[in-house]
Amino acid sequence: MTADLFKEKFGYEIEGVWFPRVTSITSPLQKKWWGMRRAAEWGTLIHETVEDMLRGENVSPDAKCAVAIETFLRWQSEYPMRIADPVNDIEKRVWDPEYGYAGTVDIIAEVEGVRGIIDVKTSTAVVKEHYLQTAAYLYAYNKTSGTNRPCQTRWILRIDQYQECRGCLAKLRIKYGSQSINGGKSANWRICNHQWGAAKGEIEFQELKGYERDLALFFDLKERWEWANKEWLARIPNYEKNIRQHALL
Repeated sequence: MTADLFKEKFGYEIEGVWFPRVTSITSPLQKKWWGMRRAAEWGTLIHETVEDMLRGENVSPDAKCAVAIETFLRWQSEYPMRIADPVNDIEKRVWDPEYGYAGTVDIIAEVEGVRGIIDVKTSTAVVKEHYLQTAAYLYAYNKTSGTNRPCQTRWILRIDQYQECRGCLAKLRIKYGSQSINGGKSANWRICNHQWGAAKGEIEFQELKGYERDLALFFDLKERWEWANKEWLARIPNYEKNIRQHALL
């Protein structure tokens, strides 16, 4: 890997300054490097389809994710979210020049009168990594967006699609060009002669509590990430910390 490739894969350049990306900090470097390559196709497809729909565009969902998108549309009709400015409140780039990181907020919306950030995920569950990411996004948005309407909370909108075995209830997910099977209820689910049902969509909408704790954990993790990658960061002249250190000389 070269320094330029490191910059491209793990950060953003904003107004001439390079900042590490929130998702790079919250995932181990090697995991993120391979994970981005494996998850890009299906996850990006879901993100782009949902975001285009929320912008009011006429979208025909790809067959690979059609069931998941249909499930999302049914959920949205029952659990509406209000997006005040679809042009600027979807895929919103945020950054914090003081703590030195940047990220992209998927959606800024009001849900039942509460304004917050919504992070769209296509994973099989909400995990700790998501708590740290959204805490960082919420802090950066409220600190630097210049808005007089700060976000009060953060949510995960998890969109998934799977087929369920009629016998052991294991779930088959076909994503990333391969398939995974897990979650069987029977002790012998690994050797079950699976009979798969029709594809199902799954929506989970979860508000995340404990913002201050998660933000402190994110800042601690950022310091450790910087230490682990100090040799790469030293090769980036416009990395925000290198610029500050040079200014002090």
